[in-house]
Amino acid sequence: MESTATRPAVDIGPTGARPRPGLAFLLAILAIPGSTIAWDLPAGGFWIGLPMAVAAIALGVVALRSGRSKLAMAAIIIGGLVIAQMAVYTIVSAF
Repeated sequence: MESTATRPAVDIGPTGARPRPGLAFLLAILAIPGSTIAWDLPAGGFWIGLPMAVAAIALGVVALRSGRSKLAMAAIIIGGLVIAQMAVYTIVSAF
């Protein structure tokens, strides 16, 4: 006995997920004052600017993979520059 029932494919991926290049860009822009102005707060840039920059890069990469977006690319670049600026400032202030 042979059974060849055809069943529809089941999609287990997220259905409502869509790229958010605008949100990534907003987080990147907010990471700039979060890492510069808030630096004088106790652990300022590390708990305000760094998480925003990392989130901006992550959302920017997701948005960039789904389609070419200038906002996503700008978010990745700005987030990377914010993290680099924080690293340089930390190294310079150690000396």
